[in-house]
Amino acid sequence: MAGTQQTVGAPRERLLALEKIEKDISTAIQSAGQALQELSKDKPALKHVESHTSNFLKTLQEIENGLSQQISYLSQVSTSHPHEGSSYASQKDLQMAMHRSEHVKSRLGELEKIKQEHMRQKHTGVVRSYSIPESQTLQQQPHTPQQQQQPHTPQPQQQQKQRDHQREQQAQL
Repeated sequence: MAGTQQTVGAPRERLLALEKIEKDISTAIQSAGQALQELSKDKPALKHVESHTSNFLKTLQEIENGLSQQISYLSQVSTSHPHEGSSYASQKDLQMAMHRSEHVKSRLGELEKIKQEHMRQKHTGVVRSYSIPESQTLQQQPHTPQQQQQPHTPQPQQQQKQRDHQREQQAQL
């Protein structure tokens, strides 16, 4: 009735308004049932049917108004509009800030890894290049009998280790 049309803010008042809506629903169902019961008689009294039907429609309008107010309040709460007694908007802002912070931390960690790799490469003198692998260049050079008799020098082994290390780092990226 008039109580459901007021804007209520306190949680207790909101619960009382919901209880009234619940009572109105049972009253509306009861009125509809009485109207149908009267119509099911062999000789229904139209005055009683009209009375029950108008009572049903009036109660139904009150239910609709009360539910609209409750839905409007819930819409305010869920869209972060300021409202009395809720911290939903602040909690939502905090959660979003925490997600952004975690993203920034992970990105900074990735950048730090890239920086460390770059510094390591700069320090060891290893430069990324896309040149022909040494195995292919050796095949193109003619072999002299002196070269074939010489044992493998440690220098190509070090170069091979550096290339392997480089490939591992590139795979990590």
